[in-house]
Amino acid sequence: MSDAQIDRLDALVPDVAKNKSTVGYLSTGEKLYVYLAANRIDLLETEGYTIAEALVRIGDSWVIELLSRWRYAGNPKNFG
Repeated sequence: MSDAQIDRLDALVPDVAKNKSTVGYLSTGEKLYVYLAANRIDLLETEGYTIAEALVRIGDSWVIELLSRWRYAGNPKNFG
């Protein structure tokens, strides 16, 4: 996982949060990262994952990135 890859995923989060974008072209792990960051539990469920299962699937290094990048960001649905 590179910073550029995570930056690319993070750029998708606001649109996914607002239901303005789909991420069908991403890998399952990438989708799960975006759905978690976007606070879209409904989309996790469509992939067949619970929150805990999604966190395990994306792995420790991505979870650390998710937490450090989105901890204080607020709900991406409210981004301008």
